[in-house]
Order: sequence, then structure tokens, then C-alpha cells
Amino acid sequence: MRNPRKPNKEKLLLIGGCGYIGTYLYPRLKMAGFEVTVCDQIIRGNPLDIDVIKVDYSELPEDLLGDMGAVLWFGGHSSVDQSIQDPNGAVTNNCLNLFSFAKKLHQDTKFIYASTASLYSVKGKKVKPASESTDTGIPSQNPYDISKFAFDFLAKNFIENFYALRMGTLAGYSPNLRKELVFNAMNLSAVQNGEVKLKNSGCSRTILYLCDLWCLIEKLLTTKQHYGIFNVGSVSFTMSELAHEVAKKWGAQVLDEGISDSYSFLLDTSKMKAICGEYLNNQSFADYCSTFIDECRLAKVL
Repeated sequence: MRNPRKPNKEKLLLIGGCGYIGTYLYPRLKMAGFEVTVCDQIIRGNPLDIDVIKVDYSELPEDLLGDMGAVLWFGGHSSVDQSIQDPNGAVTNNCLNLFSFAKKLHQDTKFIYASTASLYSVKGKKVKPASESTDTGIPSQNPYDISKFAFDFLAKNFIENFYALRMGTLAGYSPNLRKELVFNAMNLSAVQNGEVKLKNSGCSRTILYLCDLWCLIEKLLTTKQHYGIFNVGSVSFTMSELAHEVAKKWGAQVLDEGISDSYSFLLDTSKMKAICGEYLNNQSFADYCSTFIDECRLAKVL
């Protein structure tokens, strides 16, 4: 039975608060005035040196959950490689345990979670920008997409007050940096080695700046928005265009490494733009590259 108490709108639970997204969001949530509780198993370290509840999120007590005005879930199996190495864990973590957890929340608690834009991926044909109503079909390519698809389906049919973020490929600096993400990897390689490695030149991809992700999350937390699916992205390219834009910025050369299995998707972000408006990042792509490298240098990543 759910806790009958009304949740406190100022209290927020950040699951995965020590990860790539979490360490970016945490200081911004604090500055926005939220009382933030972090849950993370600290597999990747705690670069912000913050107080953390070090348990699996599924073990959190219901009395703690009952106080939360919002829950942000970024604590899943977050990559295809991780899901392939641990398929049962990916399905359990990204879907089964998450569904049981979400059903414990008060009906007035906003539940914002990481879905993925890779569900829109297509092969062998021209990619069109996908809107939130685009049919994603049933994926078969890997446990990551299967688990994300399954939970989105459950959320749409059985969970109240959910906000599914179908995020493009993330880009930008955070204290727990993921260097392998394509924007991050291309810029780091261009600066360090004078070269940008390109695979799957014809594939399409929407890139999501971390600052734009924060913009949408802040709006979802502080304004009345109808629950459901939200496409989250900043700029779109073919992989070839992305590589050459990064190379042009840093005076690097592009090394074409051929074709491999990869996603190809574009996002229609009209809904996000209508919510965030002028608060979205207005830097040029080249300036965002500079911002990323400057922050990496300041943090002595370079």
C-alpha cells in the first residue's frame, strides 16, 4: 500500500547520482533549491564527494520514498556493451526492478527516468526525425534496447506521473566523464592526437548537450507538464558530418574506419523546444566543443 502522506516538492531523490549524468545534475539541483538525496552503488567512484545511500535503488525504504516530490532515475545499465555482458542484470535493473520501484511511489511524485532514443533506430533506409508518437516497434538487437522498450511500455500503461526521457547521444563534461561517447571521444582525440576516428559515416545521430538535458529536467520539475515521453536532443548530424565538424574546429584529420553495427536515428524535439524555449543552449557547435575541452583542461582530464 502506498504511503498516504503528500510528498514534499522540495525533496528529490537522485538515483545514479555518482554517474556521468548524476554528477552533472547534482550541483545544479542543489543550486535550484532542492533538497537532494543521492542513491548510488558507487561502482564508478564518487568524484563530488557527496553523501550517498550506497544500496541498490530497489532496496530503498518506502518511508523515504514517500517524502520525495520527485525521483530522477539515472542508475541503469547505461550502455549496450554493459547490457551484453550482463543481459539478465540489464533486464532486471532497467525494467523489472524499476517497475516494482516505480509502483511504490506516491501518485503525486514525479518520476523522471532515462529511456533512450536508440529505440527509434532504423537500418537500411533514409532516417526521418522521430516524434514522441513514432512507433518504435519491438527491438531485437540487444538487451539494452529490449529492457528500455519494455519499461516504456509498462510506464505508459501502468505508471502515473512518469516522464520518460528518450535521450540522444550525450555530450559534454561532467565530473564522472564518459570519454567513449562519440562527441566526447572525437573532441578528445582531435585535441590529443590530431585525428578524429569515424565509423559508420552514413548513419544519423542526434546529439544531446548535458546543459540542454538539465534545462528540460528543471522545467519538468518546476512547471506543470503533462506526463509521458519526451524526446531530448540538441543537434543532429550524420556521423560523417559530426566527425568533419569536430575536425574542422581543431584542425585535425578524419580517419574513416569503415562500418560496424551502430544506431541511426534523428529526433524531432519540437516538444522539448516548446517547453524550454530560449533557455536551451544557444552556443554554436564549435563553441560547445570549446566549452567541453576547456572544462576537461580545467579538470585536468587533458
